[in-house]
Amino acid sequence: MDRRNFFKLMSLAGLAAVSPTVFAGRRPGAIKNPNLPPLAETYSGPLWVFLNAGGGWDPTSLCDPKGGKGPEDPEAMNRAFTVDQIDAAGTIKYPNIGTMDSPTAYQDFFQKHYKRLRVINGLDMQSNGHDSGSRHCWSGRLAEGYPSLAALIAAVHGHALPMSYLSFGGYDDTQGQVARTRSGNTQALARIAYPDRANPEDENSLFHSPVANDLIKKAQDARKERLLATEQLPRVQNAIGNLYASRTGSNELKRLQQYLPDMLDNGPNPLRRQIQVALAAFRAGITISINLDIGGFDTHGNHDESHIPRLVQILDGLDFLWSESEAQGIGDNFVVLCGSDFGRTPGYNDTDGKDHWAITSLMMMGKGIGGDKVIGGSDERHNAYNWDPKTLKQSESGIHIEPRHVHASLRRLAGIDGHDLMKQYPIAIEKGDEMNILA
Repeated sequence: MDRRNFFKLMSLAGLAAVSPTVFAGRRPGAIKNPNLPPLAETYSGPLWVFLNAGGGWDPTSLCDPKGGKGPEDPEAMNRAFTVDQIDAAGTIKYPNIGTMDSPTAYQDFFQKHYKRLRVINGLDMQSNGHDSGSRHCWSGRLAEGYPSLAALIAAVHGHALPMSYLSFGGYDDTQGQVARTRSGNTQALARIAYPDRANPEDENSLFHSPVANDLIKKAQDARKERLLATEQLPRVQNAIGNLYASRTGSNELKRLQQYLPDMLDNGPNPLRRQIQVALAAFRAGITISINLDIGGFDTHGNHDESHIPRLVQILDGLDFLWSESEAQGIGDNFVVLCGSDFGRTPGYNDTDGKDHWAITSLMMMGKGIGGDKVIGGSDERHNAYNWDPKTLKQSESGIHIEPRHVHASLRRLAGIDGHDLMKQYPIAIEKGDEMNILA
């Protein structure tokens, strides 16, 4: 796959199939020009990465492990491992399992990254519906009408960039606050980058002569100024600015090609390609927040056979994010939050699957995230414990940890909690119930 055929690469990044992978070693793709500045001058913060496990993952098979007593245990929370297979890396517990291709996948990941990893267990989503659970996870609000946290960060810190919010899927509602680029739509990306071409991949297929293009641009600029002058609402003005930025930001988008690795990863894990494109866009100074997405977690049948390989893909993707960011000259200048719609039921149904369960977990890593830390927890049947909001210690008189507590902390970390936009989308937490999830 040649770097120059950019839009075919983007298609691969957005549409690849899901299948098991291993932590196979590979030389990260070379960078065409590592001396180019990695960030736009208008933004000096980290890249925000939100990894969505679509369908409702099972944290009792991952970072909140609940094993069975044996293969014949009728009450087994999980049949893929037993209680004596639960190990720990620092304070973080995990089942020491993997796939046939990568039998030590969990151990490899947690032992390598536990000092960077913060886990939130016993997270109460207050829903077992896909739409509401996904919205709650990524916006901090169960009801409709809130943009994702990724969108809010892009709106505050990257509003002037043509592709500040790049999404491969998952909950990416913006409520009109920022222009969102869904990378799976290759034609949309092509039209943004090359609006003057009949065929985006053919540089000679111009609609107009250079003189005509210059006149068109002047007319567009004049129209933008007229529209801004007649609209008084800040939200409408912001939407107009985003629209024109997306239409005229072709030069910035073209720069992305200079930062892409010579070869995108061609393995079975779609997260790797998504990550390569996301990091390149960040280095090119056109993207600051990104939705990564991997599906297949709604395992109502054959849970173990389908679910565990997909969890391994997530661990592989997170590991790859660290190695690829180093290869692309970013280091640890990113924050990643990994979550899902909800959890899975404590036990199996009649088809060896697991159904929807409101209690789940989150994993987070990166700049400003203290590692080797577990906050919250659940009992042996995956019911959430109550926690004292000030001490974060288990307490019968305490409260459940909810997404709003996580989002309030992440807004502070992102430096957007005091922005006027947050008054429009407040996080409702009663006095005395505030939690510092990042403490």
